[in-house]
Amino acid sequence: MTRGTGREARTQGTSICGHIGATEDAAWRRVTPVRRPGPSSGHAPHAAGAYFDERVSRYDGAYDARGADGHALRARLDAVLERIGTGPGDALDAGMGPGRLAAELAARGWSVSGVDASSEMVEAARRRLPALSHSLVVAEIERLPFQDASFDLVVATGVLEYADVERALADLARVLRPGGRAVVSYPNPSALYGIWKSRVWYPGIRGAKRLLRGPSAALPHGSSIVAPERFRALLSAAGLVPQTTAYTSFLVLPTPLDLALPRLSERLGRRLERRGAQSGRRLATQVLYSARRI
Repeated sequence: MTRGTGREARTQGTSICGHIGATEDAAWRRVTPVRRPGPSSGHAPHAAGAYFDERVSRYDGAYDARGADGHALRARLDAVLERIGTGPGDALDAGMGPGRLAAELAARGWSVSGVDASSEMVEAARRRLPALSHSLVVAEIERLPFQDASFDLVVATGVLEYADVERALADLARVLRPGGRAVVSYPNPSALYGIWKSRVWYPGIRGAKRLLRGPSAALPHGSSIVAPERFRALLSAAGLVPQTTAYTSFLVLPTPLDLALPRLSERLGRRLERRGAQSGRRLATQVLYSARRI
């Protein structure tokens, strides 16, 4: 799951369901969630899971919305799909949210498993993909409930910013087979849009709510911000050989202009997306990393 939302509804209905039905038995035989030793009984629920439990409909709907959030999610999804290609093979969507990417993976011939820390997100994903409900489970990305070397592909988008990055990458590497691929995203710490929103817009909103004595749910966060150079080093330390780094989800208009002019915000984002690296890295809100398991 992630912030930055939205992709157009595409592979829904019979085209996905028909393919999933054909691969259901194979997926169930090959990758089955297992019970791993749990934390102490005093362990608190995952903060991101609890936060997103209350925001499932808003987050899922953002994939189809016009504007900055919708463009950012759709652009990231397209960038991921461009890099993973088609199956067959066993794929894990870690931090799957409401199952948008999992559905796309299944439609492309992958045998899909998925996890999310939010139980409500998992239920939404199961409703979207009922034939795969047995392989979509509640779990934290730092403690994946699968045996070593279970997957040919692992994907994690919009989730590492809410996790312990080092532990999460280590567990993603653990469940990958030798030669398997990892495609993961992380917010671009140099993005002007993100800097404005996190340092000016959000603090201003929280301050206004305090003055009005209204509730203000804190957005969960994981490790401290990780720059691309450091992120590639963490991939290597986890046993994942970095291959490509790509910038995506370009946004220009700062909030609240992006809210007041959603179509313009999206149009500018799409134009920059087509230009790719020429658009300038400070306008991309997401960085996409591809790596292979040693």
